[in-house]
Amino acid sequence: MSRGEIVTVDGAEGGGSVLRVAIGLAVALQKPVRVVNIRGARKDPGLKAQHLAGLLATAQLCDAQVEGAKLGSREVLFVPKRINKPKLRAEVPTAGAVGLVLQPLQIACLAAEHDVEVFVDGGGTFGKWAPPLPYLQHVNFALLARFGYPAQVFVEREGFYPKGGARVRAVFYRPQLKGPLVLEERGRLESVQGLSVAALGLKDAKVAERQARAALEALGNLDADVGVGVHIETRYVETASLGSAIVLWAKFERTILGADALGERGVRAEIVGRRAAEQLLAEIRSNATLDVHMADQIIPFVALYGGSFRCRELTDHVRINLEVVERLTGRTPRVESTRIAFES
Repeated sequence: MSRGEIVTVDGAEGGGSVLRVAIGLAVALQKPVRVVNIRGARKDPGLKAQHLAGLLATAQLCDAQVEGAKLGSREVLFVPKRINKPKLRAEVPTAGAVGLVLQPLQIACLAAEHDVEVFVDGGGTFGKWAPPLPYLQHVNFALLARFGYPAQVFVEREGFYPKGGARVRAVFYRPQLKGPLVLEERGRLESVQGLSVAALGLKDAKVAERQARAALEALGNLDADVGVGVHIETRYVETASLGSAIVLWAKFERTILGADALGERGVRAEIVGRRAAEQLLAEIRSNATLDVHMADQIIPFVALYGGSFRCRELTDHVRINLEVVERLTGRTPRVESTRIAFES
């Protein structure tokens, strides 16, 4: 393989998402990629544990040739081969987000000719700046399943910062995805659901119930406005560290919008629940067909298969992911205000 065949992507902006999208697409397209200046704009540049775990798991999936796979590395060469593993295991020694470990694998498995089962030992199921696993299950995975790419995640043990310690199994089923992924209309709002989770050590303080109650109060007008009730499940779980979170999702006829909030030391559970509800209300009241987080997560898929969607705002993650997919696929998105489209 000549050096001229390697696509170089600059990872200075956008954090670890540039690496995740680049190596996922590298496998899906069977195209080698070099990512340079990884997290270069951050005060602590280079690969962290969760980035390394996702990189190694994606390499394991297809016996990729990898250079620079070590903590702190600021440059990675990733040369994929065909996917040949039906099962693989990833280890996250910190509270790094499991959802971010799964992201490059989800993109890569578009090239799989069989189901792929992933076991993740360690890490966090909820964390800052990362999709919590209930969001992946009820928004990301559920949406892509409508287009022929189903996946599931099963949590054996939750993980919160700082110890992590999650145990997770995810399955990416053999894709039957057919484009384009057109998300131009939301249709009727059918239901609003959620999950409020807290560590067992917070049960006496009723943290899960308080998060849920505050979210329900903030979302209360939905019933009167559109005739849709809201149901939020509460759950207490055994974890290595105390923590809590709430995830909400609104199911429409043609799409799903989500929002979440993470409990923090010194922040009342009521504030956490209200934050998630206000985020979801902002999405519902906008003209968006995807929430701001799913908007950046779906970009590799619409770039490959065509499609269009509208988001509430063009976040930095959206802009950077558009640049990465254009670099790897050669396909230029059409951006009109907050509508993004790729030709099929």
